[in-house]
Amino acid sequence: MSNIEIRDLVKRYGTVEALHAINIKIEPGEFAVLVGPSGCGKSTTLRMVAGLETISGGEIVIGDRVVNGLRPKERGIAMVFQNYALYPSKTVYQNMAFSLKLSRVPKDVIDQKVRAVAEILELTELLERKPGALSGGQRQRVAMGRAIVRDPKVFLFDEPLSNLDAKLRGQMRVEIKRLHQRLKNTIIYVTHDQVEAMTLADRIVVMRDGHIEQQGTPDEIFHDPASEFVAGFMGSPAMNLVKATAGADAITIGDTSIPWALPASISNGDTLTFGLRPEDIRPAIDASEVSTRLTVTLELIEQLGTEKLIYFTVGGHSFVGKAEGRADLRVGQSIEVAFDMVHAYGFSPNSGARLR
Repeated sequence: MSNIEIRDLVKRYGTVEALHAINIKIEPGEFAVLVGPSGCGKSTTLRMVAGLETISGGEIVIGDRVVNGLRPKERGIAMVFQNYALYPSKTVYQNMAFSLKLSRVPKDVIDQKVRAVAEILELTELLERKPGALSGGQRQRVAMGRAIVRDPKVFLFDEPLSNLDAKLRGQMRVEIKRLHQRLKNTIIYVTHDQVEAMTLADRIVVMRDGHIEQQGTPDEIFHDPASEFVAGFMGSPAMNLVKATAGADAITIGDTSIPWALPASISNGDTLTFGLRPEDIRPAIDASEVSTRLTVTLELIEQLGTEKLIYFTVGGHSFVGKAEGRADLRVGQSIEVAFDMVHAYGFSPNSGARLR
């Protein structure tokens, strides 16, 4: 396993700058996830680390080498693509062995490596099948196995689960996490799915429009967002974000005043974006004694099994909260909800930066 350092990385297409001085430091054995909306530059960054895109500026260091001028095969990396990229005419065994064969590895060593990795990924019984006879999850495991047999310093994953259904994605997330815990390789993983980022990562790098918005542990990104964008992007359902006006010891949303010990950077009369996650809005019976309580009318209820999402309006703005899955609630019912303002956030309405 190797460390990776990305220093002031820039990518230009003609006069258009797609990546703006990206800086990321990944420790040996760390699982780093690049996450963000489509077009934010995460896959471009990954492809530049892999050597599949030219670098317009900056440096990429893998281990103790600057790899800017090295070909992909000289960088000690292995990449798993979204579309699996398997040879349809070759068996699972042949697909996994192919890169080793090209490197003139002895046949007995190839056989030993392929069968050992197949055992780890539960592919032993599928070694003589061709990709067309495999399910999507099995093909993805073969693509991972083909990368693992090379024993690379770094694994690069480019949205590897996006072609799978929801249930299979969940299963594959668990398999990838277990694999990382077993092999301890350094991983860079690209996804637009914030659930994948939260469940897989040791470090999350949130990207937007070719910039890094924030990077840190999953806990830091979720509970201490640096900007309105990060707060709204990370979390499902998304954080409630509404315009509000600051008072002396409260905020006003429309015609509703909600007590809040305002951050020191907010003055009386300031306009701000108020944020509160759905899990911090609960029916009052489930809430802490210090919460702020409001009476609302339920407009929509989504039953998710273990919990319900409840939708209502406060001061002319829509909110979503959470209730226990067996709670006896119905649309049109008036209930008391509790806002846990200890976990509320304030953001600048202009820059989107967190107000501390």
